[in-house]
Amino acid sequence: MKAMRCPSCHKALRLSERYPEGDEIESGKIVCEKGHRWAIDEGIPTMIYPKVNEKDEAWIRQYDDLAENYDEFLKTYDKWLGVDMMKERERAGLYVTMEGPVKVLDISVGTGANFVALFNAFRNEMGRFNLHGLDLSRGMLRVAKRKFKELDITVGLVNASVFNTPFQDNYFSLVLHSGGINTFSDKGRALEEMWRVAKPGGVVLVSDEGLSPEVRGSERGREILKTNALFGSKPPLQYVPQGARNLEVTYVMNGTFYQMAFGK
Repeated sequence: MKAMRCPSCHKALRLSERYPEGDEIESGKIVCEKGHRWAIDEGIPTMIYPKVNEKDEAWIRQYDDLAENYDEFLKTYDKWLGVDMMKERERAGLYVTMEGPVKVLDISVGTGANFVALFNAFRNEMGRFNLHGLDLSRGMLRVAKRKFKELDITVGLVNASVFNTPFQDNYFSLVLHSGGINTFSDKGRALEEMWRVAKPGGVVLVSDEGLSPEVRGSERGREILKTNALFGSKPPLQYVPQGARNLEVTYVMNGTFYQMAFGK
């Protein structure tokens, strides 16, 4: 609970009743100082506030339907784009401090691929990681939870909105987001929230489909765009928070995804 706050009033949270220490809480309630209550089901709290709009709700339903087969679907990207997406995700480790505790939030955690990549890169150091993942799709969160249990990774998962995350200000060393912002209804609000929860000196790392200028002008790029128009997206630089520092834009995944990194 230390990392979190009520998404409605921003007050501190606690469990509504006592549970045996060390037990995984499959169902229950979280309550804040003002009495707002949030349900825990299947070990995952739902803390969505306010209600999502119709556009975002449509994407949630789509991801819920895809959840069980999503990892197999992503494997088609490896062959199609000529990449190893899991190896590419491991590059987020370049933004992890060499020593000391690391608090990481994955916004739109999906089926947990970013944390699996961190596990691959830091498997002998996972004790220094404090991991949290947020997603609007409960279907995706169920798959992620199952995957983390198999790998024996401890991750705090929450069903909540990127536009109003239930996390404290200035908390995380690294805030990740991969593969969703192109479809967000409010990109500016999403980036503001990522920046808000990053601690001073922390980093926000955002990537999504978007061809590099070189690939965009090539025959290969034109073929990619015919198949999936989302690859025509460009980095949403106009929405980067004004206080952000050291903004860097690079292209990863063989020039098919943009990546924005900025500090606080």
